[in-house]
Amino acid sequence: MIKFTLIIWVCSFTAGNRCMPPITFPTAFNSWKECTIAAHTESIKIIESSEPDFFNENKVGMKYVCRPDRTY
Repeated sequence: MIKFTLIIWVCSFTAGNRCMPPITFPTAFNSWKECTIAAHTESIKIIESSEPDFFNENKVGMKYVCRPDRTY
């Protein structure tokens, strides 16, 4: 069975599209759907825990991938 690993980047969508180092989550997800739901849930947590000015001034958003992982 293929599991999925979630990786999220916090990125500025202004000129240059720079991203912070990726956050790799230790949980292995059983399906693409579970991983995608977790990506959105975790993204909301990151946004809510950050300073509004940082997000607004840098036009910050999340980028994510659910990477297939056959090592599980």
